[in-house]
Amino acid sequence: MDRKKLAGYEILGKLGEGGMGVVYRARDTTLDRLLAIKVIPPERLGPQGKGRFLREARICSRINHPNIVTVYTAGEEDGYPFMAMELLEGQTLREIIDEGPVPWEKALRWIVDILDALERFHREGIVHRDLKPENIMVTPDGVVKLMDFGIAHIPTSETLTMEGTTVGTVFYMSPEQVLGKKADVRSDIFSIGAVLYQMLTGAYPFEGEHPMATMYSITNESPEPTENFVQNLPEGLATILDHALEKDPHERFPDAGSMKNALLDLLQVEELARTQVSKADRRRTYILRIVLLTALLLAVAIIIIAQLFQGRGVEGNRALAKHHNQLAQNHERAGKIKEAELEYRNAIIADPEWEVPWNNLGMLAIGKGDLPEADSLLNRAISIKPDYAAVLYNLGTVRWDRNDFESAVRLFGAALKADPSFILAYNNLGALLLELDRAEDARAVLDMG
Repeated sequence: MDRKKLAGYEILGKLGEGGMGVVYRARDTTLDRLLAIKVIPPERLGPQGKGRFLREARICSRINHPNIVTVYTAGEEDGYPFMAMELLEGQTLREIIDEGPVPWEKALRWIVDILDALERFHREGIVHRDLKPENIMVTPDGVVKLMDFGIAHIPTSETLTMEGTTVGTVFYMSPEQVLGKKADVRSDIFSIGAVLYQMLTGAYPFEGEHPMATMYSITNESPEPTENFVQNLPEGLATILDHALEKDPHERFPDAGSMKNALLDLLQVEELARTQVSKADRRRTYILRIVLLTALLLAVAIIIIAQLFQGRGVEGNRALAKHHNQLAQNHERAGKIKEAELEYRNAIIADPEWEVPWNNLGMLAIGKGDLPEADSLLNRAISIKPDYAAVLYNLGTVRWDRNDFESAVRLFGAALKADPSFILAYNNLGALLLELDRAEDARAVLDMG
């Protein structure tokens, strides 16, 4: 594209060029501000891909988050789809890593902010699918910004890139991307785990002499332990990295919020530990913290049990169930799945007619790959609350994975009837209808979403 203006913006020069498009430095002459414009050559996208790009860009323009580059507008001019966005100053994370490993505390705080940004994306049904250091900018005042939505993707059966191409940068691709399978939010978790590993060590977690060798490493090999590159990382950080880089998506953190909370817990523990004068003091403080926490939990349990004996009946049972459910969620965020499972079961024992722990236990079963168990647990939750949209969606996903397609279609439809704003249900129902060669039905569903 060789022109001086686009959509009323004055083009000042080229900032960069990637596989999907060209980014220009531009000026908004009305507001007298500089901005960046990403332009996609028409031949790079088919009609459906172009529509999806514009739809997603408009969703991004509604997102206001301190760690996401601001999108001002998006559209199409003379056949060229474009996205106008905030012009960022600073360094890319790639440039920072090239200078050497990032100190672990700074790396963790930056990744926590990026995970918070991803969590916001995922709530809109957007999977980024191309997370890499080049797509993360660090401003001069130390704020990290997630950018480049060029191949971020609202999940359907189609990719946003040209047919036959592989989405993502090979060093940060998830195993399911390498294998050409459907990528969801857990694919982004794998990619951000790979970025964090490189920030800490200065090395790729998976690499080979050529792209195919790297893909083999991603799907078959484990990264070298971080201690081979850098010493004195916090205890527990290796476990978090391993959890993020699991080959099987069901074994990873289920969402960006879970990984973010695990890193925040680790940072909090390290901050408390730094206040101690010696290892002995640190150990005494740790034991005291456990004792105080145990005493607090016992006090809460005594209060709840006392309420039960005061004749609260079912209401008291619900209070106890909520207590166990909260403990389970805390364990789950910390990656302690067995402990979480036990507490969810305690919640069910306390109040078998509360649908929430049945759903949460079902999600743990999905994470373990036990689809029949998940099916049974989620069915129980629906029998208690038939219009529970999240459970209808979750059970629909299980039925899809079990190849019970018609049942999955019915459940996704029921989820939308219960909650017409449920964007993920629109996306999955549309994708499934496409898989069933029901293109007209799929188009109607995706248009509604």
